[in-house]
This record gives sequence, C-alpha cells and structure tokens, in this order.
Amino acid sequence: MKKKHTAKRRGLGIGIATVSNLTRDETYLVLKALDGNYHAFVEVEAKEAARDCGGKGTNTRRVWESALKAHDLKL
Repeated sequence: MKKKHTAKRRGLGIGIATVSNLTRDETYLVLKALDGNYHAFVEVEAKEAARDCGGKGTNTRRVWESALKAHDLKL
C-alpha cells in the first residue's frame, strides 16, 4: 500500500518586509517562514557589518566578498 503524502504549501517561499520603528531611527528586516514563524533583523550599515565579520577591502562589495570567503560561504 502506497503512503499518502500531505500536500505541501505552494507559492512564494519566505515573505520579506522592511519596517521602521515608531521613532524611525531603526529599520527591521522581517521574514515570515512557510510555517508562519516570524524572524526580525535590525538593519546596520553593510560595510561596517562585513568588517565586523572579518572582511577587508575598500568598497562594500569587496568587503563582503572577503568576509564570506573568510567563512567559506557563497551567496
């Protein structure tokens, strides 16, 4: 007898939005996963974040490429 498979949700994967807090001094990146869970991340300056992760370079792209390489990651 074959197992019946439960139908999976279809459509877009992760929902993404950016939201400013009430004083507008921070922006949050909000993700909604397929299971309905929410995850929020505070926006920071990209080059500063890459340098905090070990990146080196003069422009944001190079700093991120260096940081990802240092962690053996690729986007």
